[in-house]
Amino acid sequence: MDKNAEQADAAAGNGWRTLREEGVGVLRNLGDVQLRTIMTTTMAPAIYVFLSAGIVAINLFLTIQAFQLSLVSGLSWLLLIMPIGTVVGLIAVRVILESLLSLFRIVLLMETLMEQLHTLRGQTESIAERVEDLPLPRIQFWRSRRRAAPEGSAEGGDTK
Repeated sequence: MDKNAEQADAAAGNGWRTLREEGVGVLRNLGDVQLRTIMTTTMAPAIYVFLSAGIVAINLFLTIQAFQLSLVSGLSWLLLIMPIGTVVGLIAVRVILESLLSLFRIVLLMETLMEQLHTLRGQTESIAERVEDLPLPRIQFWRSRRRAAPEGSAEGGDTK
């Protein structure tokens, strides 16, 4: 049991350490005024929690307002409108955040692809330069119609 407790304490310590390191990284990225790093992907969980809490708070406020009008309208808000509004709001926030994150991931993947293409371009140019220096025979894989057709035919070269 002591071993399990030590592992749990170590895992909790690692979790807090990771959270603290991410927090420091976020604060460091906030100072990036040229916006070189995309911070939205690391901030998405915090944004989701913040917006979810806002949706719940707004629904609670509206329910309290409905109770101030009358008991019937308050109960209808509490039992019907508030749960539906909360679920719809959470779904909307989730869909919007996931869409934005997908766009950011596409941008990051495109940047990575462009870097790889530039690397590949440099490698192929160096290979092409080396091949040009080699005395390789030139092979023609097709025949020109002008040379292949007989001289008197309509497809042939210049006939008068």
